Amino acid sequence: MPNSLQKIQRFVVLMLENRSFDHLVGNLKSIVPAVDGVNGNEFANFPDPNNPQPPPVTTGPATGFAMPFDPPHEFCDVQQQLFGSDPAGKLCSNPPVTPAPMSGFLNTANAVAAKAGVPAGGFRVMEYFKPTQLSVMTALAQEFALFNYWYSSLPGPTWPNRFFVHAATSGGLVDSPSTDQIVLGFSFKSGTIYHALSNVGKDWRIYHDGLPQTAGIDSLRFAYIDPFTRHFREMKHFVDDVNAGILPEYTFIEPQYDTGGNFVKGNSMHPLNDVREGEKLVKLIYETLRNNPKYWADTMFIITFDEHGGFYDHVPPPAAVPTGDDTTHKNDAHPFAFDRYGVRVPAIVISAYTQKGTLIGADPADPATTFDHASILATVAERFGLVPRTQRDQNANTLEVVLNLDQPRNDAPLTLPDPGLDTL
Repeated sequence: MPNSLQKIQRFVVLMLENRSFDHLVGNLKSIVPAVDGVNGNEFANFPDPNNPQPPPVTTGPATGFAMPFDPPHEFCDVQQQLFGSDPAGKLCSNPPVTPAPMSGFLNTANAVAAKAGVPAGGFRVMEYFKPTQLSVMTALAQEFALFNYWYSSLPGPTWPNRFFVHAATSGGLVDSPSTDQIVLGFSFKSGTIYHALSNVGKDWRIYHDGLPQTAGIDSLRFAYIDPFTRHFREMKHFVDDVNAGILPEYTFIEPQYDTGGNFVKGNSMHPLNDVREGEKLVKLIYETLRNNPKYWADTMFIITFDEHGGFYDHVPPPAAVPTGDDTTHKNDAHPFAFDRYGVRVPAIVISAYTQKGTLIGADPADPATTFDHASILATVAERFGLVPRTQRDQNANTLEVVLNLDQPRNDAPLTLPDPGLDTL
């Protein structure tokens, strides 16, 4: 094990929801030119049979902290976003090309916006937040390590992408599962990171606010429903647990989704909720860890997003290593070899050994700076001597790259700005 990773004794992982890199942090390029983000002149066209050459819609600053509709992001929607619109208007019918033209975001969004009562509202998926609009994420991106090329693990929705952070596979799932599938529960041939940790005597815990998505994994359900379990805890206990010194080696945090309320009151950053609520959650976790002398110097805090949520990103997803485990929950109607990543998502990694202003990745063609959710599992496996779950995490780059200081920092901020200082 590399010496630098020995400095880390525990991991805290927060996975938020449904935002692309360009949409959330791409405009950091305006102050940090090496960020592979947006200039404000990127564009997409909406195919119009009555106008063969419609004017393009360009990227621009966000016009609200909450989306008025949920952009489409199922597997077939993403195929259209990546590879363009089929002339016949059919989803999943355009063959993949390399590089993907990234041209269909506006088309899929306009149709959903119209159904939500927002005519021609698809332009919202082309918007980006200015650095001043997301003060918490901006501060962390500038203080620690921002990843230029961290991709969702497959071009699809939340559930299969979240399974990758738990098991380095979705077992072949590419779409959102049905209610019946969720009730039956999901399993994976090589188990999950939680089972692997338990097998080597390492402790883990999942903090949640509401019903956790991880309860959809059948082998974790007993731990969830057991009232005496130490493995599942409500998020309201997180601060007290940190202050009491009982944080395990691996902590995974699930935000409040508010699925029953159409996400409006959640703090996951999933449309339709206000992204400032997600910033409050990030601020709480960071400040709790930063101000704890027991944990600050030896904890790695990882923030990422499950998938892009239908929002525009200009970087074509590269080839990926197939999992080798893609048949258990396979949908024959939507065959996929898991040989391509999904759309880029924001990822920030925080540690006391990370130099201020670290930016990971200068060239999207460089496989050494390509990351996805399996990189988290690969890092934990390397640190604690675990066997990889699948071929994906076995071949994934680890997060050791952010540990670029020999001594822990004393200059990291104790507090972060309040969210929403720039009110649009």
